Amino acid sequence: MRIIGEINHAKYKITVLKMNEKVTLQIEDRLVSQSFAFRDGSGVKDLATAQQLLTPDFLSKVDARFAEMNKDYMDALEELNQDEFEDFEII
Repeated sequence: MRIIGEINHAKYKITVLKMNEKVTLQIEDRLVSQSFAFRDGSGVKDLATAQQLLTPDFLSKVDARFAEMNKDYMDALEELNQDEFEDFEII
């Protein structure tokens, strides 16, 4: 897989990758990421066509998904850390 370009965005790191005849749009927000893979014939074949996907409506849905993902991430860490503290004897 090779990087064919990056798309500037104020909030996210957006990378476009290509492997064989598949283009992947990878959007990262801190420690979580979303990837969208497009096979040959889907209409997404290069950096320019991948960039056309980033409409306000599409990015609004990405924002909502990231909010859920970040909450799930933090909840999982809290639960993990809570379990670790319960293993210690209270003195």
